[in-house]
Amino acid sequence: MTDQVRRLYVLALSVLGFFLAWAGIAAHPWAAAASQESTSGAALARYEQRLRADAALVDELRAQRAALPAPSVRVVTLPPLTTTRSS
Repeated sequence: MTDQVRRLYVLALSVLGFFLAWAGIAAHPWAAAASQESTSGAALARYEQRLRADAALVDELRAQRAALPAPSVRVVTLPPLTTTRSS
């Protein structure tokens, strides 16, 4: 009887250890050090410059779209869908 209880404890602890290892690997603790190095002032300045360029492009495209005429709506009638059942 104690053998079965011991086996259940070993199984429970191994499943717990598996999920703890899975969570530790999924957290990517080694990526935190790399991300702290890349948040230097120069990197942030480049990122801000790229965001400003993208915002200017979006404003330009929005202005071009506003200048275009509105598309006309066309109503199309389709033939009815027929289904047959074979039993």
